[in-house]
Amino acid sequence: MIFNLLTKRYPGFRAWLVQRLTALIMAFFSVIVLLKLCILMPTDFASWQAFFAPVWFRALCVLFWFCLSVHAWLGVRDVLKDYVPNIALQLALARLFFALIWLYLAWSIWLFSTV
Repeated sequence: MIFNLLTKRYPGFRAWLVQRLTALIMAFFSVIVLLKLCILMPTDFASWQAFFAPVWFRALCVLFWFCLSVHAWLGVRDVLKDYVPNIALQLALARLFFALIWLYLAWSIWLFSTV
């Protein structure tokens, strides 16, 4: 059943499912961050460094930024498809937003790899 929904018969379902899964991962990450903030309560630079020091937490941060990038790209792509009727402008804006989103993702990966 699920494999039938993910085929080319229903082209929008895959993007819808990916967007919902990335939203769930981001919500899970937000709960973890809030719990960790309530427990550790960082106040100075050293405590913030300790907050981001564990490798598992940095990996979760990178996963969050990856999910955010995919989620944002799918949303921007759908908005451009729906509200920009000029195909050339739509393509130019899509390329611009695609480059910006992935540039931010690369920056976040670099940031969390150097903490």
